[in-house]
Amino acid sequence: MDDQPVMMFRDVVKVYPLPAGDVTALDRVSFQVERGEFISVMGPSGSGKSTLLNLMGCLDTPTSGDIYISGTRTGDMSDSELTNLRRDRIGFIFQYFNLFPLLNTLENVIFPMMLKSQRAVDPAKGRAVLRSVQLDDELFTHTPMELSGGQQQRVAIARALINDPDILLCDEPTGNLDSKTGAGIMELMTELNRNGTTIIMVTHDPNNARYSQRIIKIADGRIVT
Repeated sequence: MDDQPVMMFRDVVKVYPLPAGDVTALDRVSFQVERGEFISVMGPSGSGKSTLLNLMGCLDTPTSGDIYISGTRTGDMSDSELTNLRRDRIGFIFQYFNLFPLLNTLENVIFPMMLKSQRAVDPAKGRAVLRSVQLDDELFTHTPMELSGGQQQRVAIARALINDPDILLCDEPTGNLDSKTGAGIMELMTELNRNGTTIIMVTHDPNNARYSQRIIKIADGRIVT
């Protein structure tokens, strides 16, 4: 498995049928991501970035073409296998954090572990991951509303990492943060990448893109150079 690209798109097309006519969101997109890369996906509004991210995260299926995760063709997987793939091997970080407001910091982080095991879990790993994203122990019992935006994003990153994913998908991860806090999050993501995490980040911010090793530019549903 380690010799395979962590992700590969081969002639992927995504068409949305609409009453006014079909819309081609992605048009024969091909690329691959090697294990340990940090990649930024950039493009104007409506270029296909969100569609691309949804397909990378197996939240949607292509109209045609093939997507492979670590050598496995996702089109050959059942719904339950895709659910397990998303849960166990893909971590998601969103612009709006998407934390559970009634759970505290630690509970938010270990929730994916509970989904995986279907039973109570040892919170020790959750504490360790929270510390790895530089969150103070005193905040572990706080609810999201008691945290700053930067602290909430660190919790979201810890939650995304808790099941040791192969891929970390980030959708505008600093979009709701001030520039100083956003820079801190980008430094953290760079450190995660140095430690072996594969990161694919959708961003409109060229300052954020500078942290990545490679930029994929997309326009009108096609990858451009």
